[in-house]
Amino acid sequence: MRKVSDVNVNKAKKVIAVITIASAVMSSVAGCGSSDSSNASAANTSGSDSTSVVENSADGNVEVKTYRIATEGAYAPYNYIGEDGQPDGYDIAVAKAVDELIPEVEFTYEAVEWSSIFAGLEAGRYDLIVSQTAKTPEREEKYLFTETAYSWEVGAIAYKAGRTDIKSLEDLAGKTLTVGVGSSNASFIEGWNEEHGNVIDVIYGDGDINKALLDVQEGRVDATLVSPVTAKLTVDEQGLDVEFALRDDEEAQPAYWLFANTADNEELIPLVDAAIKQLIESGKLSEISKQYLGDDYSTLEAVNSRVSN
Repeated sequence: MRKVSDVNVNKAKKVIAVITIASAVMSSVAGCGSSDSSNASAANTSGSDSTSVVENSADGNVEVKTYRIATEGAYAPYNYIGEDGQPDGYDIAVAKAVDELIPEVEFTYEAVEWSSIFAGLEAGRYDLIVSQTAKTPEREEKYLFTETAYSWEVGAIAYKAGRTDIKSLEDLAGKTLTVGVGSSNASFIEGWNEEHGNVIDVIYGDGDINKALLDVQEGRVDATLVSPVTAKLTVDEQGLDVEFALRDDEEAQPAYWLFANTADNEELIPLVDAAIKQLIESGKLSEISKQYLGDDYSTLEAVNSRVSN
């Protein structure tokens, strides 16, 4: 898993139905300004220092703080550059929905190459990353994360549409499976195959997902291993006659928002968590997932409900 900045005065029109914690927490955010960073973010001395006061008809004047979000912009449909030249995709749609629930916050968006995205965060060029980022022990030592995941990813088996004999890895016994040589899928299936008596005939390709899916459609192989979200783009764009079965041999993996380790971000994270939870409970996050990802990957429960047993 891969895991600017004028304030828009229209923020006054935002929905004020943010969870009660928002007003209490952000009252301290308003006064904290840019704060000292720690760990890998020590260079981030500028912080989120763009603020503006707008009139809010319910609560009087509200100070709006701008936070700069970095996203890869090259991992469709999670994030990509839209026709207007601006970042778009599931990650950005979720961030905009979160933004709408927090009147005191304004997000701006910047596409950054994955190879330099963490260096930019540590240098203070932006405040947080929304780009299908996984938690790892190494990252948790340097950065801050939301507690609530905003998407879940699970692998899938791709097979020719209409087949009813392939729903799990066990069903591939005696069948052919293509994977890219040296890929993580190749490493996985080699280990799995060895543990299960080498029952699958593994065919190695060059890693081109387009070719692998075409081989599946044309019957040159029985199946391949894919990310169902990204592979569905290829299937839809090329009109391939291919279907997917979510894998039951692995746990779905969550993605989180990742933040520079600053005092401002420590105040922001509870608000983002509360907003994501509200989007989940209202069903809005599920709607965004279906719109951008083709199905519901918003919660672990939604993913697990579609895994073939």
